[in-house]
Amino acid sequence: MKKKYTMTLLEIMIVIFIIGIISSVIGYNMKGSLEKGRAFKTKEGINKLYEIVQLEEAGGKALNLEKDLGDSVAELLTHSGLVRNPKDLMKDGWGNPYHFSYENMELRITSKKYEDYCSAKNIEEIYPWSDKEDSHS
Repeated sequence: MKKKYTMTLLEIMIVIFIIGIISSVIGYNMKGSLEKGRAFKTKEGINKLYEIVQLEEAGGKALNLEKDLGDSVAELLTHSGLVRNPKDLMKDGWGNPYHFSYENMELRITSKKYEDYCSAKNIEEIYPWSDKEDSHS
C-alpha cells in the first residue's frame, strides 16, 4: 500500500506568503503606471480641448467670455459635434474638472493634479500653447 502525500499547513502558508509578496510587488509597480496613465490622459485631453476650441474659433464660433469659461467651452464642444461625450473630456485623468482661464487673448487649460504630478516627478509640464510662446520670444 502506498501512502498518500498531502500538503502540510506549513507548505500552504509558504505558498500563500510567496503569492502575497509577488502580488504586492506587482501592485506597487501598477500604481506608478496608473499615475503615468492619468498624466498622459490629462495632457492629451488638454491638447484635444485646446485644438477643438482653436478649430471652432477659426470657424467663426467664439467662446462666450461673459459667462464661466468652463461652461462656455462645454457648450462649444457640444455644438461642435467633434466630441462624442463632452462631459468626459472636461475632466482630467484623475476625474477633476479642468481650470480654464484666458491669457494673452488665448484660452489656457490647466489641471492642478497634472501640475502636482509633473512637479513630483520633476518633469516639465507640456501645454499646446508653450511652443507658440517660445517662438514669440
